Amino acid sequence: MNRIAFLHASPVWDGLARVYLEIGNALAARGIVASIICPPDSLVASACAALEVVPFESRGSWFSDGLRLGVILRELACDALMVAGENEHLLAAWGVRRSGRGAVLRRMQAGATSDLTMTTRLAVRLAPTWFVHGTSTEAQAAEPVRKLRGRVVADLAIDPAQFDRITGAPTPLGTSTIALVTDAGAARATAAALRTIAAMRQRGHPIHTLLVGTPHDSNEVRVHATALGLGDAIVFVGDPVIRAPLLAAADLVWVVADHDDGSLAVLDAMALGVPVVATRGTTAERYVKNGETGMIAEQDDALATAALITLLRSDSALLARLGETAHADVRARRGLSATADAIATVLQHAARAQVAA
Repeated sequence: MNRIAFLHASPVWDGLARVYLEIGNALAARGIVASIICPPDSLVASACAALEVVPFESRGSWFSDGLRLGVILRELACDALMVAGENEHLLAAWGVRRSGRGAVLRRMQAGATSDLTMTTRLAVRLAPTWFVHGTSTEAQAAEPVRKLRGRVVADLAIDPAQFDRITGAPTPLGTSTIALVTDAGAARATAAALRTIAAMRQRGHPIHTLLVGTPHDSNEVRVHATALGLGDAIVFVGDPVIRAPLLAAADLVWVVADHDDGSLAVLDAMALGVPVVATRGTTAERYVKNGETGMIAEQDDALATAALITLLRSDSALLARLGETAHADVRARRGLSATADAIATVLQHAARAQVAA
């Protein structure tokens, strides 16, 4: 029986933790044992209770942390450990080497190359490593890496069936609700979006806003929203583990977040059948067919964005069509089957390599 573990050194729930949970559940359904190695008593640990949770706290030194991780991996007898980022890659590679078995699967950031720093080069030399890319184009364009075992294409995916019974709260009569999804790296885009919404309210559009996600500075964003006159028209909901009911309560989901947080928000909204607006220049953009399964907003053009959202609000038929098409598209093309196939294949290669050794 194959076994995989996911390393999430931070206690903070984020898009990466959600990715690990989605992949882990998909692999577990195929009989593969999936564990998540994360800080004990953390939100990540409680949210990933469907997987085997293995407690681990980083103490700041990749060398000593790797020694402790190696003991854990030896006990788990993992075929592979999935990580993201060069620092966790090095920690994982040292842990795998000390355990005497297994491989490292490193998720590469969408749109990024192989990040051939000295840290990455050392990690690849320490343990058998596969890079996991979101698209074949990114995998083919990446710079060759000596000692790298291979590259895997496993795009971001979700289980659409989890949203089948989710419904949103009713919207007050005569108003519209926009769920604005942000993250810590979207400070400029968040401020621009709030200005756009405030300008639309001043023109008579009764819009309420749900700010979903963790912005770069919550206090700063609150002050900015108050100065714009949004006041009671905006609700800061944070970044709950289950945010689908919040998205389902919206008439429109506007995503300014990037990377896993933004991409997952787009896919969630599409699976719920809620019209979505992605921001140009983010990784979330690649999951939206402009004008078919959603719309793309320019990052620095407030007037064009306001016109776009006004159009969407005034054309209920267009909203309905976008939601229906997106709902069908994500269920047909964004499920976890292909991703689980790709990861399972690498696990088999890693397991065979252990037997041969």
